[in-house]
Amino acid sequence: MKVKRFLVLFTLSLVLLAILSYFSITEGTIKIKDEQLEKYLFEGTSGNAITDQIIGKLRLPRTIGAIIVGLGIAVAGILMQGYFRNPLADPYLMGVASGASLGVVLYIFTSVLFKMGIPHSIYGFIISAYVGSLITMFVVINIARIVKQTATLLICGIMIGAIASGLTTLVVYTGDYIGEENSKLAGYFMWGMGSVNNLTWPQINLMTVLIIPTVILAYIFLSKKLDANLLGEKYAISVGVDVKNLRKWLIILSCILTATVVAFAGPIAFVGLICPIVARMISKTSKHTYVIPMTAVLGSVFVLFADILTRPGVIVPQSSNNLPLLSPLSIIGAPIAIAIYLKVRKMGI
Repeated sequence: MKVKRFLVLFTLSLVLLAILSYFSITEGTIKIKDEQLEKYLFEGTSGNAITDQIIGKLRLPRTIGAIIVGLGIAVAGILMQGYFRNPLADPYLMGVASGASLGVVLYIFTSVLFKMGIPHSIYGFIISAYVGSLITMFVVINIARIVKQTATLLICGIMIGAIASGLTTLVVYTGDYIGEENSKLAGYFMWGMGSVNNLTWPQINLMTVLIIPTVILAYIFLSKKLDANLLGEKYAISVGVDVKNLRKWLIILSCILTATVVAFAGPIAFVGLICPIVARMISKTSKHTYVIPMTAVLGSVFVLFADILTRPGVIVPQSSNNLPLLSPLSIIGAPIAIAIYLKVRKMGI
C-alpha cells in the first residue's frame, strides 16, 4: 500500500513540476507562445532569432537551474536532519549556507585584492563554498554535542548564520575601498539573497555533475542506514550500522550539496527544512527509500514555484526587476517553519 501511495504521489509531483516548468519557460515580460516553444523543442528553433535567444539563453537555463538547485538543497536538508536526528535541522537555519556564502565572498575579495584575475572561476567558487560550509558545519556539530535542546541548537545555528552573514556584508562593503573592481563584489548582494536568473549553461552542467551523483549515492547507500539511525544510535549499532562512518558521509554529502547550490545560486532558505517534512507527511512514512526521492521532487517544485513568483510583475505590479528568491521562500517557508517548531516543542523534542 505504501508503494502504491508513493508512486501515485511521486507521479503527481512530477506532473506538477512539468506544469511549473512550462509556465517558467513561457511566462515573463515577453510571453512565449505554445507553438514557438513546441517548435523550438522539436526543431531547435522557433523561427524567430530573438525568441530562440530568450528560450535558450534565459528561460531554459533558469528553469533547469531552479530544478537542480531545489533538488540539491532539499536532499541536503534531509541528510542534515538525519545527522542531527532533528526535524528542524536545515542548511539555511543551521548557518551552513551562510558559511558557504562567506567562503565565496572571501574568495572574490582576495582574488580582486591581490589582482589574481580569477573572481569568476567556477572551480574557485565551489572550493571556497565547500571550505566555508565545512567549517560552519563543524562549529554547529561541536555546539550540538553540548546543547541537547532543539530550541537552543536552532538559536545557535541562526546566530552562527547571522555572524557569517555579517562578515559577508563587511567584506562586500570593504570592497568599496580596493579599487575599480569593487563592482564584482557589490553585484553579489542579489546573489546573497538567492537567485537562479543569471545561471549559465556551463554552470548548470557543472552543478548537475556534482549534485545528481551525490543525491544518487546518498539514496543508494544511506537510505536504510538513515532509517536505522532515526531509531537511535544504539539501535543503529545493533543492526550493524557504523554510526561514525555514517555521520562522516552525512557531513560530506550535505556540505557538497549545500556548497554547490550556494556557489551558483546563493543561500536558499527553508527548502531543506520544509520539503523533507512535507514528504514524510504526504507519504505517511519515514522510510528514506520513499522520502528522499519525494523530497528531491518537492524541492524542485518549491524553488521553481518561488522563482516564477520573483519574475517582474508577478508579485509587484508594474515592476521591471526580479525579486530575490529569499522573498517568496521566506514568506511561504517561515510560517511553516514556525508551525513545525511549535509541533516539535509540543512533542517535547
